[in-house]
Amino acid sequence: MQRRNRIGWWLGGLFLPMVALAFAVTTLLYHPQTPLPPEWNPTRPLDPKAPLTRITQWKLARAVADPQLCTAALGRIAAPVVALPPQEKDNQCHIRNRVQLSDLATARVATLETRCDIALRFAMWEHHGLQPVAQSLLGARISRVHHFGSYSCRTIAGSSRMSQHATANALDVSGFDLADGQQIRLRNDWQGTGNTAKFLRAARDSACEWFRMVLSPDYNAAHHDHFHMDQGRWSGCR
Repeated sequence: MQRRNRIGWWLGGLFLPMVALAFAVTTLLYHPQTPLPPEWNPTRPLDPKAPLTRITQWKLARAVADPQLCTAALGRIAAPVVALPPQEKDNQCHIRNRVQLSDLATARVATLETRCDIALRFAMWEHHGLQPVAQSLLGARISRVHHFGSYSCRTIAGSSRMSQHATANALDVSGFDLADGQQIRLRNDWQGTGNTAKFLRAARDSACEWFRMVLSPDYNAAHHDHFHMDQGRWSGCR
């Protein structure tokens, strides 16, 4: 009986501190004047332009899992965004949660139709990865990102397996224009030891933070002129 009373006393002593803790956490997360920055608040939707934190990738995963959340997040970093109806050829070739964009956070792109999650990752890579690296190594911002597109109903070269491009789950980037007039293309500038080549390798490495698979000219000759980036089953940065 004494042991039972001690346990009851011990649990009773925890009740008020637990209530106080729950109140504090609720206030921190939900109060309109919470001191917790939105980028650290798991109850706030993803702001793609916000400073990166340890929960950014978690917020991104939540956003891309919901078509409406994804489109809303994309619109905050790559406006204007046009939501399009799905494009369905068959079970192997389609674009679901399809969007069209021609602007990223800062740079422009040729009109691109792809899945919202690929577009959102692309825009966040440009904002958080490409632009800082370009400013650091080349002293200018990127004004345009060149690409070979996203959707293509085809198999992987030399294979019977369908490409990630068949469901617009991939994107191929071929080069960059800078605001000061520099033009950088992977086919011409990957090889070398200067800042342009360093920029391209840093760009590849930063893409690996946003896409599951990134293949560069270092991977094989088929990628001599572009970065292939996708969200397929396999992961790698080569």
